[in-house]
Amino acid sequence: MTALPLDSPELSVKYFVEDSSAVRVEELIPVFHRWIRESVLEDELLIDVANYAHVPKGPGVMLICDLGQYGLDLRHGRPGLRYRRRRVAHASPQDRLAETFRSAIRAGSLLADEPALEGRYRFRTDEVELVIYDRLRAPSALGTLEAVSPLLGSFVTQLYEDPAVSLELTSRSNEPFAVRITTQEAPPLRTLLSRL
Repeated sequence: MTALPLDSPELSVKYFVEDSSAVRVEELIPVFHRWIRESVLEDELLIDVANYAHVPKGPGVMLICDLGQYGLDLRHGRPGLRYRRRRVAHASPQDRLAETFRSAIRAGSLLADEPALEGRYRFRTDEVELVIYDRLRAPSALGTLEAVSPLLGSFVTQLYEDPAVSLELTSRSNEPFAVRITTQEAPPLRTLLSRL
């Protein structure tokens, strides 16, 4: 049986910061360390914080966990919260999407409400990036977009309660497969989380 793109455990979701001028990546280091101390993400084993803030347009600051990693990603000059799932129990592609989106949305909600960040980390919900870090299952090509579109489009349409979902391939052939998802509706992160 041929492996499908969304069968990969290496899914990633990125929500972009509304005001990139407000971003000061290093201030997330003590926030993520507190999350580890207080086990803020109860269903994740939080391990360490990695600081790549010195890398221009790089991975920023990352919170390393057992199942995946969270980070304020600076790539392509667009800061955003990225969650990258690295391991997953046997699950359907639909469940993999739901788990990945849930993790990203939950962390985005926590950052938006973090008192130390003074409300500067708000995330757009009308645009989100999905990346599949599995070039064998998901080469960066229109064929992969065609293969993922029915399930991904249906999932996002239900999550956002928005029939006007658009999917656009944004990666080059030598990069991991990335798709830009845009919606007309922009529900708050808390609303999206309640739907998962």
